[in-house]
Amino acid sequence: MKVVAPSRSALGMLFVAGLALAGLWMTLHTPLAAQPPQPAGKLPGAKPAGKLPAARPAAEDPPADPPAERPDDAAPAGGDDSFAAVLAQWNANDKQLGELSQRFRDATPEEREVLRKDYAQLVAIANRILPRLRAAGMNEYAAKPNADPQVTRTLLGLLSNDLQTDDYFAAAELAALLVNNQCNEKKLPLMAGYAAFGTNDFDNAAKFFQKAAETGQLDQEGESYLAKMPDFQKAWAAEVKLRADEEAADDLPRVKLVTNKGTIIIELFENQAPQAVANFISLVESKYYDGLTFHRVLPGFMAQGGCPNGSGTGGPGYKIFCECDREDYRHHFTGTLSMAHAGKNTGGSQFFLTFRPTPHLDGRHTAFGRVIEGFEVLPKLQRRDPGRSRVEPDKILRAEVLRKRDHAYEPTKVP
Repeated sequence: MKVVAPSRSALGMLFVAGLALAGLWMTLHTPLAAQPPQPAGKLPGAKPAGKLPAARPAAEDPPADPPAERPDDAAPAGGDDSFAAVLAQWNANDKQLGELSQRFRDATPEEREVLRKDYAQLVAIANRILPRLRAAGMNEYAAKPNADPQVTRTLLGLLSNDLQTDDYFAAAELAALLVNNQCNEKKLPLMAGYAAFGTNDFDNAAKFFQKAAETGQLDQEGESYLAKMPDFQKAWAAEVKLRADEEAADDLPRVKLVTNKGTIIIELFENQAPQAVANFISLVESKYYDGLTFHRVLPGFMAQGGCPNGSGTGGPGYKIFCECDREDYRHHFTGTLSMAHAGKNTGGSQFFLTFRPTPHLDGRHTAFGRVIEGFEVLPKLQRRDPGRSRVEPDKILRAEVLRKRDHAYEPTKVP
């Protein structure tokens, strides 16, 4: 069963061509065989989402053993964490990635197996450099805003990467630094708008999308969001009130998903979706989800899991009723947990977690929870579409109920 993805404009995939790190997302997230040559208003600071997303396996078939650690490649000699030193290290590694990609095109099948492992190791090195490059760049820029174009271009490239990998909290942090220091990149308002939108900050999203429109930089997707912004703001105001009431009551069930990329804690909307919550808790307590994969993870959209077949075709052997037609149904914001289904009253065990607001699903899928801890895990989940991708999916190692109300949780099955 599939959750319908929204359409995305070219600029929604992003954004600032020609900047430093412009090939970053492709380098870290595209299988080697598909790699082209790689070219060498005030915004309140958002709470960082945590570490930058780890690289997805770069090879079509990831090596059985993880690449060996190479500490000398993770930090420059003498512990020099200056921006210039870290950027030089990044550029050297990026050059090796480009050269290896070129060699791969002319390699024999046997040689390609070796090159895949070498490539995966270089990507792992890039992943270790990236957080240091971000920190060094931010420190340099904060000390001397807009003084060094190379620093500014690098931060804009990192912001572009954050948006492409759905790391909106990290993107909002960078956007705040750049906006508050009057960076004059013409596409920054659009990028800041997407960062704000992805963190449910609709007031600032409206301001930045409007500024992008006034300067002729607003893309089709941003234009659509701006037109609907009053609806987003109204829905979010209602959601904020609900969350305040829930926090005061402090009695909603919570579930922990331990994945191979980190831990996610979810609070469940038992008041508005009691059937979906009962079903989910009963499956968690039966260890149903342990070992299952996130089989369908689409950029700019969501991560879907809970299929025992790993293809989106399986379920628990029964179906449950939808609750998205209730008058008090919950909306889909960043971090929403919702039911996947193939039509009305066909849900079972499959669910999805949204990477950003997805209003086209409101009233069509039952939103029954939200992420309260572990937002930084979502950007790390391996992007893939079953049937199209050969890369291995990430897994739920185990799921457990952290707390629940004092009554039985059993699914009400569709006859």
